[in-house]
Amino acid sequence: MAISNAVTLANIASQDTLVVDSANNRVGVASTTPTTALDVNGTATATSFVGNLTGDATGLTGTPNIVVGSVQGTTGSFSGVVTATTFDGNATTATTATTATTATTATNASGLTGTPDIVVGSVTGTTGSFSGDVSIGGTLTYEDVTNVDSIGVITARSGINVTAGGADLKGVLQEKVNITAGKLSDNTNINLTNGMVHYFTTTETTTSTPNIMSTVGINTEMATGDTIAVTIITTAAAAGYSTSVNIDGNYNDVKWIGGSDPTTGGASGLDIYAFNIIKTGSAAYTVVGNLSNAA
Repeated sequence: MAISNAVTLANIASQDTLVVDSANNRVGVASTTPTTALDVNGTATATSFVGNLTGDATGLTGTPNIVVGSVQGTTGSFSGVVTATTFDGNATTATTATTATTATTATNASGLTGTPDIVVGSVTGTTGSFSGDVSIGGTLTYEDVTNVDSIGVITARSGINVTAGGADLKGVLQEKVNITAGKLSDNTNINLTNGMVHYFTTTETTTSTPNIMSTVGINTEMATGDTIAVTIITTAAAAGYSTSVNIDGNYNDVKWIGGSDPTTGGASGLDIYAFNIIKTGSAAYTVVGNLSNAA
């Protein structure tokens, strides 16, 4: 096939295998009307390629070395090491990254070096080490921590166990008092979950037996050999007094300082009951009590 201003080289089998369009500086291979400088209708094979590649590159096989300015796509996977000076966007799987400026999503990120700034929603790990300060805006839940230096309030869910060195308490030591606008004889449950000191502001009228308990139970709270101190303050009246206590709803005798049970309440003011409870076995206690009056 001939075209205007063109030189055609043909083989025996075809007249349009190679077309040279000298007027437009175009060469066609198996293309009779080349539209670009090199127009190949079929597969082009080369040992190397130098220059700019525009358009889409699909179906690449083997192990080509490709240098590009930017890469865009919906999915991608890498089996080796990916090194970047900056990273902006989503990293679905990143096993190694030299510097990660911003990573909003990362399944695996290990081997980070340099000084990357990483903003993440949550972090899960087995170990961690920080040489500087760590700031936490919400609640920090932790176990088996060597040292805790807290500016605010520390809440322990199941008590504080000091195994060595003692507890160094500084400043004002405060204890929670549970105040009831009523009398002990009408509110006999002394729930230690609400505090170790219970104060009843209504004048007592009759005898009563306080039931010392907690949300999970005193027998659960205490181990054999533990002791606790419970204070009950009532608004005094001669007819109102207590001679024994219940613990978790079970009767328990009290060994009173002075050797005998109370027989009357105070004439006025406040009656103060101080109980020391020693756990001697499962649901077994020795209770030492003292009653005094503050008028």
